[in-house]
Amino acid sequence: MATETIASDVGATDTASVDVPRARRRINLRPLLLGLGALILLAVAARVGYNYWLDSTLYISTDDALVDATMTTVTTSSGGTLAVWRVKPGDRVRVGQAIGLVKPAPGATSGASFDILAPMSGTLLRVDGKEGQLIGPSQPLAYVADLDHLRVTAFIDETAIHGVKIGQPVDITIDATGAVKYDGTVAEILPAAASQFALIPSTDRGTGNFTKVTQRVEVHIALNGANAQLYPGENAYVRIHR
Repeated sequence: MATETIASDVGATDTASVDVPRARRRINLRPLLLGLGALILLAVAARVGYNYWLDSTLYISTDDALVDATMTTVTTSSGGTLAVWRVKPGDRVRVGQAIGLVKPAPGATSGASFDILAPMSGTLLRVDGKEGQLIGPSQPLAYVADLDHLRVTAFIDETAIHGVKIGQPVDITIDATGAVKYDGTVAEILPAAASQFALIPSTDRGTGNFTKVTQRVEVHIALNGANAQLYPGENAYVRIHR
């Protein structure tokens, strides 16, 4: 009886061990994913570094640039009443064209009527003059610009300006037009830092309190081709070919 009981117990134990399924070994993917992520980051960093090196080697670049145009102000040499005003924003005018008439102010003891003449050929960007208003000498009445000959004004660091030469080709993009690329040519390099023309000097070396800052030189870039969709003052990014 004891022998049968032992055999019965052994059989039960063997059956239980057979019935329990073996647990599958789980593969830990975390190190693999971490390694893959590190490789992707290294690839992106290498790509960015290569593009930066290539850009600095082949081009002189700056985003401190804007669309520019020759512009002047419409004024008068003496005051009076703006009796006639013939123009509005967007109108094209010719140099010497009569665009308004000024009459002596009410109560004036002397003076004569005179025409307001357009100082240059171009397009009126802004008009402040209104018929019937009293105006004074040299008061701005309108602003006219030559939109047919737009250019880009860029400010290049003094550390790179000696690599810029007149005639070099330039790639230009304008913030307002997105990825559209414009072609240009370096047309003029001002022979002085931009700070020399500032109304308020950025540094005063005579005080002894001097902080060195990188100076910038103004460069004018002629736009090649028609650029009717551009407006003066729009931000630009330029790449000057070395």
